[in-house]
Amino acid sequence: MKKRNILIILGLLLTIGLFYAGRSVYYEYYPVPKEPSAEWEPFVSALDAQREAFFIEVEGINLEAELFIPNGGKEQKPAVLFAPGSGDQLYQNYDPGFIETYILDVFLSRDMAVLLVNKRGMGLSEGLYTRRSIEGRAEDVIASVETIQTHPRIDASNIGLVGHSQGGWVIVHATAEYPDIAFFISLAGPTTTIYEQTLDRHEIHARCIGLSGAEFDEYMAKQRSSIDLGMKIGEITNFGMLGFDFRSMHYNPDEALKKIENPGLYIYGENDPLVQPPVNIERLQEIFDNDVPEQFSTAVIDNASHAFTLVDDPCESGVNPDQEEQSQKLVEVLHAWLEDQGY
Repeated sequence: MKKRNILIILGLLLTIGLFYAGRSVYYEYYPVPKEPSAEWEPFVSALDAQREAFFIEVEGINLEAELFIPNGGKEQKPAVLFAPGSGDQLYQNYDPGFIETYILDVFLSRDMAVLLVNKRGMGLSEGLYTRRSIEGRAEDVIASVETIQTHPRIDASNIGLVGHSQGGWVIVHATAEYPDIAFFISLAGPTTTIYEQTLDRHEIHARCIGLSGAEFDEYMAKQRSSIDLGMKIGEITNFGMLGFDFRSMHYNPDEALKKIENPGLYIYGENDPLVQPPVNIERLQEIFDNDVPEQFSTAVIDNASHAFTLVDDPCESGVNPDQEEQSQKLVEVLHAWLEDQGY
């Protein structure tokens, strides 16, 4: 019986190992779409803005970039760079309507330029984002800011960052490392570590499928073990998504936040199952011993999901994203905060 149990355990470990190995190879070599979504070009072509497409060179890697400069208004524009979340979405294929509604519409209407950059390996960008880390992604953001600081139509002293989800960690780190950045806006960006946020995500999933008591504890123990095993494999192989997870899973924004002196805004969705508002707002308080500096603000958008579409329940978030209405309240909060900052 003991021998059989050992074989079963070894078989399970082998299965898990093969799963992670396959996942890692996929993220290292899988083909990434090179073409924008069908809706992208008609939307951006109708914008009242000048468009400039170019590449940003970082350590010999070229990143695909597009700068939108609103027509009219000031000769030199304040600007904002958008940092996307995790995964393999091009900015042209991001969550339906997200960049169009919350980034381009909002900032261009305030006479601010918008810079969009595809992560390494996305679209026409060279390299692979899986070989980076949160700090590495922040380096790419800083290089992008430095590039447009030399643009004759951009006010070099007034460039801010907006990040979504994992991009929230990225822009906070970039802001801490590059004082020239004027402000940051984190949309559904965690203040916890990535490890903690991953466990939080599994916890709310367990609640959504009705687990409680011993079943819940068993489920969470399995998820923790799975994460730990993946990180160990990533440490050994330093390959693909597992390598990224190993380098990034324990990234902690604490020290970065403590270095930032310029304004920052954290906005959360009330029904976000991935980044829960109470957990992350409480963590922000803990980082500063319940004395959060005045330059940092938080807001929670009623009924909003992780992508700030409107849902009635966190468990329903993302089920039919194309049918979910976008949050006008988020648009209002962004405008109000930017007005307060003088933009």
